[in-house]
Amino acid sequence: MKSKIKTKIISCALLSTMCSYTLPVFAFTKEETVYSKLDSEGKTYQTLVSTHLENKEKSEEIHDITDLFNIKNTNGEEEFTQEGNSLIWKADKKDIYYQGESQKELPIECKMKYELDGKEVKAEEILGKSGHVKITIQYRNKEEHLVNMNGQNQKMYTPFVVVAGTILQNDNNKNIEISSGKIINDGSKSIAVGIALPGLQESLKVNPSDIEIPNNIEITMDTENFECGNIITFVTPKVLEEEDLSIFNQFHKMYEQVNTLETASNQIQEGSQSLVDGTKQLASGTKELKEGTDTAYQGAKQIKAEVAKATKQLVNDKSEALDQTTLNAIGEKAKQVANLSDTQKAQIGNQAVSQVAELTLTQAQKQQIAANVKAGLEANANYKALPAEQQAMVLQFSQNSAIAAAQTTAQETAKKVANQTARQVAQQTAIQVAATTAQSVAKEVANQVKTTAQNQVITQMNTLGEGLNQLTNGLGSLNKGTNALQNGANELNQGANTLAQGIRSFNEEGIKKICNFINGDIKETSERVEKLTELSKEYNHFTMLNGDNSGNVKFIMIIDAIKKQENKEETKEPVILPTEKEKIEKSLK
Repeated sequence: MKSKIKTKIISCALLSTMCSYTLPVFAFTKEETVYSKLDSEGKTYQTLVSTHLENKEKSEEIHDITDLFNIKNTNGEEEFTQEGNSLIWKADKKDIYYQGESQKELPIECKMKYELDGKEVKAEEILGKSGHVKITIQYRNKEEHLVNMNGQNQKMYTPFVVVAGTILQNDNNKNIEISSGKIINDGSKSIAVGIALPGLQESLKVNPSDIEIPNNIEITMDTENFECGNIITFVTPKVLEEEDLSIFNQFHKMYEQVNTLETASNQIQEGSQSLVDGTKQLASGTKELKEGTDTAYQGAKQIKAEVAKATKQLVNDKSEALDQTTLNAIGEKAKQVANLSDTQKAQIGNQAVSQVAELTLTQAQKQQIAANVKAGLEANANYKALPAEQQAMVLQFSQNSAIAAAQTTAQETAKKVANQTARQVAQQTAIQVAATTAQSVAKEVANQVKTTAQNQVITQMNTLGEGLNQLTNGLGSLNKGTNALQNGANELNQGANTLAQGIRSFNEEGIKKICNFINGDIKETSERVEKLTELSKEYNHFTMLNGDNSGNVKFIMIIDAIKKQENKEETKEPVILPTEKEKIEKSLK
């Protein structure tokens, strides 16, 4: 994702190089085309500048400044006077075309490298040879600047687009390829055209592992009897146009939305951790409840066993019936079970609360709540002013929040009622079944010992046994229920942990990385492109330019051909610029 977003930004810059550059109207516009001849190693040996002064205001005179020498009019008889760097043209309301020589260094340095079958060689050494040839055109941007960005000076370069091309014959060259460019083959010859943007990688501070912006152009081929025509390089500083900057308005809106997304994601992560803590407490509580009900169940089974044992003794014992000590012991045991502790009461209440925790609203209730929320929002002017997409998000969030709040209220009410009822019923049941039954039966049996037969005592003991059996069965069912409750609470806690881990991972590895990337790399890259646009505007002349006028400049660098020369001393070709008249006559042929 990171590479794709940066590629789109840089692509916007490159596409604009095919568009014309709009200039405001000044006294005149100075268009410069710089022609430079380079030897086969890439060294400049001649530079001519063709200048067009566009006389927008139809002035009689044009006041220009220049550091050229050997100046001559190339398209008319208009004369000029020169004093130092100042030129005054007798324009007679016409445009002026002139050329002159320059000894200034070009803003783009060019070096040539030749390889034959993987070995670096000189240009004269490769001429007429056969094998695999690699030509590397190395460009270096010399227009370095210190630009202030966020209070710090950053090294950046004036953005130049370099387009280089040459023509190769197909009869002695095969498998022709060019880096960052295209090969056009018409059958007899191939036109190789490549593009480079020297210094842009450093200016944008783009990691080459994300996207590599070429400083060089490489041409490779399999050749027999090698030779190469002129390599023509076109250079322009006009990388971005004003209209291309509108994309950054969208970036500024995106930064605000990303900050909102990051805040919301952090809140969700905090909420998930709170859920984990709550389910952990629930699991701990159900564990204590399970231990309490298990203790009560084991105690009831023990009492039941004791009663059964006593009954058996009565059946087998033909002497005295139960004495008072035994009856008192049975009563005390029943009372211990019947008098539930505060902890047991709380556990029973918590169990009842947990059993209604899953209480949910009916679909009709949810729909009514959602309808009420929608009606309230539609009456809100701020809500109506939102875009449709944001209205939908706000409506969904508000409805979900309202339903969740209603759900919470219903559950809390149910929990309070369940808690109170469970405590009262548990205590009453324990007292009624245990204390009342045990004490009443024991007392009745004791009173009847004196007057009734042994069988009557046994019958009463059996009745006590049945009551204790009911109590034991009830506590057994309660024990099973608390066991299921404990298992459910543990599963809920595990699920909450899994959810929290997923949300944390999504936030840390997803949302935060995206937010950091957009607020970091993308924001910085967009700011750098805007700075590059300013540098591009500032580079509007090669020679000299009066501050009242506007300018535009482009460079054409012609690298000498590598061919056999009839006259070996004539290795360099002078630059001969056509006049405007010759250009017009040629276009009419």
